[in-house]
Amino acid sequence: MATGKIKTISQCAALALCCALLLCYSQGSRDGAAQGVKLCLNVLAPSLFPFMAATNLFAQTGLCQKAGKRLNRFTRAVFGVSGATAPVLIMSLIGGYPVGAAGISELRRQNTISEDEASRAALFSVCAGPGFIVSFVGVQLYQSRELGLMIYAAQAASVLLTAILARILFGKADYNSVAEINTKHKPFSQAFVSSVYSAARSMLMICAFVLLFSAVMGVLGQMLSDKNTLTSLSVLLEVCGASVRLSEGFPVEWTAFAIGFGGLCVHCQILASLGGIKVNKALFFLFRIIQGLVTAALTHFGLRLLPQKAEVFSTATAGEAAIFGGSVLSGAALLSVMICFLISVKQVRS
Repeated sequence: MATGKIKTISQCAALALCCALLLCYSQGSRDGAAQGVKLCLNVLAPSLFPFMAATNLFAQTGLCQKAGKRLNRFTRAVFGVSGATAPVLIMSLIGGYPVGAAGISELRRQNTISEDEASRAALFSVCAGPGFIVSFVGVQLYQSRELGLMIYAAQAASVLLTAILARILFGKADYNSVAEINTKHKPFSQAFVSSVYSAARSMLMICAFVLLFSAVMGVLGQMLSDKNTLTSLSVLLEVCGASVRLSEGFPVEWTAFAIGFGGLCVHCQILASLGGIKVNKALFFLFRIIQGLVTAALTHFGLRLLPQKAEVFSTATAGEAAIFGGSVLSGAALLSVMICFLISVKQVRS
């Protein structure tokens, strides 16, 4: 009883402290949230939403299961999961962080994979897409498309290596429950509407996390004056801001680690996208650290083998680098369409 009271009091105190910080540093919170809105409109909505919808469509129409039959022997031997997860992993490598989690959740909901397979795949189907790494980090922050491609290749390799590591540590995932399931897939027209609805709902959830963590970083930016401390916290919390800060004089390998690690904002997005799939959070966090370290190490070796031009290591301010490059109008329009779609589908269902 005493432990429960202490826990409750601690939670109330933490919430009161958060509210007090938001009031005391309201300008930083507003500025951070505004940056988060720009990030959602210009980067996340245009780049993530189409891939999330496509991944859901693959799963709901049974295409993942059909395409995975040819890969079953390989993926079970190397990664410990069925071939149906292979298309989702590929879409994750192309689309970005939460795409893999959304695809895994849909495969599990369709009973295409078992609970054990879903939990296993969630450990390694996590990575940033080429749109973020190459276009934003490589071109806009470091003025080098080649460096962006190098970091992306390092991260893709780290995903495969962590998948193999999971296979070595835990063996093959349980497939027995799947063999007894008679999976029924939706016709294309119904699957299309349902996949867009699911992607829109997930996209709004992702944007909510981005706004929250961006506001937190805005408060921390107003509170802290030490650049190194703020940069370290940004690596822990939010990868976009961390990439900008790390590009201002820090080694490129640190940026590679931040991208491989993802940050707590991305972790929350992924865990929320997984829905009811049970994942060991400590193990998930450990795998993210391993993925960050592997990405940084491979980037380091890549830099030694293929030296970049001097301007790669030049500094760039957040204002100079078009971190939110793109059309605000197009992103806002896409989010508006998603909201209208969610409302209309919900009304039809009711």
